[in-house]
Amino acid sequence: MSNAVASALRSPWLHLVLRVLLGLYFVHASLAKIADPPAFARIVYQWQVLGPISSNLAAVTLPWVELVSGALLIVGFWKQDAAVVVALMLAVFLVAAGLVLTRGIDVVNCGCTSVAAATTPGGWPPAWTQGVGWYLVVRNLLMLGAALVLGFVEPRTATEGSTP
Repeated sequence: MSNAVASALRSPWLHLVLRVLLGLYFVHASLAKIADPPAFARIVYQWQVLGPISSNLAAVTLPWVELVSGALLIVGFWKQDAAVVVALMLAVFLVAAGLVLTRGIDVVNCGCTSVAAATTPGGWPPAWTQGVGWYLVVRNLLMLGAALVLGFVEPRTATEGSTP
């Protein structure tokens, strides 16, 4: 890795932006799932990666882990630990998405940020962002990269220059 890239990844400003954006995404993603665990359990089961009991357990616990991890990233407490938890969740989501894609399972709503039925034609967000497909994989890989930077790259300190 070049010195310029290493220096950029250690930027306190970059860490702040990544923390807040990733934290906001995970807090937002958790709210609908917390509000309607049965609907989220149906979505988890639709992925056909977990059985019915495991799907129910995931539907009840996962949104709370997302909420707490996201909130910790936003406020900056235990930020490295929260980022590692987020990275682990994203890695699991990516493996599950790979299984779904490989097996050709049609998941219309990934359950990432909503437990509502799929959007209507011309609705928002676009249907191609809702299911399990390449958009989901690329988005999760980008978020995984951000979480890994936050979890394993130390930002520069005030004595090293440039603080937010």
